[in-house]
Amino acid sequence: MINMKKILFVLIVAVISHGCASYPKNFTYKYQKENTGLEQLIDIDGYYVSQLGCDSTFFSMFMFYPDGLFLIATISEVTPELIDCFENDSHSKICKYPLWGIYRLEGNLIKTQVIRPEGSGCVIFRDYRILEDKSLVNISDYVEPQHTNLAYMANYPSFLNNECEKKILFYPLKKKTCTVHPVPCTQNHNFSPIT
Repeated sequence: MINMKKILFVLIVAVISHGCASYPKNFTYKYQKENTGLEQLIDIDGYYVSQLGCDSTFFSMFMFYPDGLFLIATISEVTPELIDCFENDSHSKICKYPLWGIYRLEGNLIKTQVIRPEGSGCVIFRDYRILEDKSLVNISDYVEPQHTNLAYMANYPSFLNNECEKKILFYPLKKKTCTVHPVPCTQNHNFSPIT
């Protein structure tokens, strides 16, 4: 005779395992826990601020880590409180807002993928070109609407080609930490959004 408790237990474990292991299908980057060499191409000891599109009143504040991690917040203004999140282990509510992602280097391009965690997740793709003077320009910022169940993200103000490329401003920091994790990112940490 089949034990219904065992069947129920197996079903619950299967559902939980699937839910914990799932992420958007178009999130293709995996965290490698290896130095990417990006610090030899650009300055990563600080944060960048770029305008989000040609006529947007929003900005992206972001920074890169040597091991392929990427931290970004879309903001209407750069506040001291948000800078504190990027530099210190602040426990402010605003520090829960920035999103983690992964980047890859492809020639003079930095290609990023970030997951918005709501619903079943939504991947935001942002690409940056490294210029000869080691500065950056944002060349694309988009979602793939067919891969999201978030109605407000289906109308994300995407651009595959930035019509108004401008150099992104860089602001050095004395230190930077993984604001949502207790271990400073300047050390070898075990954080892994997707392994």
